[in-house]
Amino acid sequence: MNLDIETRGMFPLAGTISTLKSSTILLLILASCTLTACRHDSYEVLERSEKDVPNYNSPGTHTEVHYVMLHDKRKIHATCASEIDRLDPNARCSFRPLRTYKCALGEDIGENKGAAVLSDLRCKDSDGNNVYLYVDKVE
Repeated sequence: MNLDIETRGMFPLAGTISTLKSSTILLLILASCTLTACRHDSYEVLERSEKDVPNYNSPGTHTEVHYVMLHDKRKIHATCASEIDRLDPNARCSFRPLRTYKCALGEDIGENKGAAVLSDLRCKDSDGNNVYLYVDKVE
């Protein structure tokens, strides 16, 4: 009796794996979804603060907004710079504490390839505007 199955792209690094191994992997994926509620794109804003910082190549200042967010039981400290609206007119730094937002990792955003704004996280606020975040620290 042959216990091998062909994965056909499901596991690109393994051409074939045993039924036992694939069942174990599926069980682990389901268990992790149960524990994390399968909300890998949800980020809860715990804190928000802002300060004026000097512009990089021009005189004056701009507002930099700092967030502490909770994602997969980790605290993420991230920064959103308000001058980003020059690159994306729909960009805002408008997250509010104690609310949950949907975000994607910068490299996971297929539609963002070749875009002018590079960021660690690209999110949507409650009005559908883009929020570009730069991660400072993960705890």
